[in-house]
Amino acid sequence: MEEKIKIYIPESVNNILLKDMELFEFFKKDGSLNRNEFYNTLIVNYYEQYEENQSAIFSHIKDSISERSLIKDQDVSDIAADILQYVDVRTFQLDRQKFDVSISIKPTRRSSDDIGYIQNCLLGNSTLSNYFRNMFASYSLLPQDKRETIIFKQNFELIDEAIENDRKIYFTTASSDAPHIVSPYMIASSKEELFNYLLCKYNNFPYSFRMSRIRQIKILNESRDLANDIIDVFDKMAKYGPQYSYEVKKKQVPIKVKLNERGQRSYRLMYLHRPQYFKKEDDIYYFDCSRSQAFQYFSRFGSNAVILEPEDLRTDLHRFFESAARKYRKINRLNKEEITE
Repeated sequence: MEEKIKIYIPESVNNILLKDMELFEFFKKDGSLNRNEFYNTLIVNYYEQYEENQSAIFSHIKDSISERSLIKDQDVSDIAADILQYVDVRTFQLDRQKFDVSISIKPTRRSSDDIGYIQNCLLGNSTLSNYFRNMFASYSLLPQDKRETIIFKQNFELIDEAIENDRKIYFTTASSDAPHIVSPYMIASSKEELFNYLLCKYNNFPYSFRMSRIRQIKILNESRDLANDIIDVFDKMAKYGPQYSYEVKKKQVPIKVKLNERGQRSYRLMYLHRPQYFKKEDDIYYFDCSRSQAFQYFSRFGSNAVILEPEDLRTDLHRFFESAARKYRKINRLNKEEITE
């Protein structure tokens, strides 16, 4: 298949596709988005899962009709197909949107056979353009971390295989061709359902790598090396946030934070990267999260949150605000001098 496939999709679906291209770093050498590579990757990695979901719904509709009527089998299939098409339209909210964005897909060597199979065996009464439109709309409704597992499907499968067979892996990253040889422990999703992270032992320390940035995975014929103290750290990272690291063999002092009324309200409303407290005494909250997570989260609260313990974390936050205050004072002073002149 050589010719381009033109698809008309709603703007909302197109926006999510463009967002994912950027988040998952599908770029050409000139820095522009590599749209065609992304579309073909999505088709190859998602069509089987999409078809299984559609087939399950179709079979359920067909069985329900057959159990309650004496309609001929062929008529039952036609009715079920019509209902499924209506369900797709309503589920993807395509009846409320205009198909005003045109995208073009040029099949690649990797996707050509799969697209040919879809065209010859899976379309039914639909067109290839409608099939892909519904498939892309279905993809756009998934949480971002689930979309990441689709786009990088082969990497997820290789890491799962390595973990199952107790093997180390080799890989590079999107930002560097430097080799990484690690002992993988698990893949964990962030609490905000944004990204997935590989938790692994790297250079004798617990590390997390964002899955969308891992490239060129190879499974090595070498057993993993994971001590219990590192596994304990990984379990804590998976619980509180896999993107944040902890130190090994260092007793974790509970993080004690005093929140005033505004701070408590902000804590309820600011969901992104929010750590969960394990104890609360009036306006004092206790956390067992990593220091980096606490610093990143509570630095947004200003004077509405004060870290009481540990002392070194309180000092770090103090210096952070003090440095910002100096810069603001300098700008204010310069502005006043310009006004007086």
